[in-house]
Amino acid sequence: MSLVDKVKSAGIVGAGGATFPTHVKIDATADVVIVNGAECEPLLRVDQQLMDLRASDLLEALNMVVEHTKAKEGIIGLKKKYVPAINKLNSLLPKYPKLKLHIMNNFYPAGDEQTLVYECTGKIVPEGGIPLAVGALVMNVETLLNLHDCVTEDKPVIDKYLTVTGNVKRRITTKVPLGITVKEALALAGGPTISDYVII
Repeated sequence: MSLVDKVKSAGIVGAGGATFPTHVKIDATADVVIVNGAECEPLLRVDQQLMDLRASDLLEALNMVVEHTKAKEGIIGLKKKYVPAINKLNSLLPKYPKLKLHIMNNFYPAGDEQTLVYECTGKIVPEGGIPLAVGALVMNVETLLNLHDCVTEDKPVIDKYLTVTGNVKRRITTKVPLGITVKEALALAGGPTISDYVII
């Protein structure tokens, strides 16, 4: 089964919020594949945590997509304050000659797709256009990890990483089943944290 068919069968969609079907996105050729690890909203933590805790899986998945789309390179764009993630990824990058990091300043909205493409490539996405118009394919951290799990474990998408933050008793990042209610998610704020709950 091809990568596109595997991803389609697993029900993988963009995990960053837009839920664009990933099998459609990767069924293309690109000059560069960019991972959006910059997290636009200031309270979010999940992508920086996943880039640290699952760095090897992320790089493996990015390399798969780079090869599949015939891209020249893969770039992970992330903020310079994500020190643990940067250190872990840098320690593994020598295995992947086509992949590199692009360290961005800690500004808002660094995680905006058009901003990210410009920061990483110097190219401007046309107004109303998509990154592929300038040869860039942009993917979310969790989306790539779902792709990794689909290919290596034949695992469909049945859950989602979630940051519970703000005016709650305990701020956490956790993994919840798809379809969970907000009330159920908020109840988790008294429960386990990413370090002792999420199955990595």
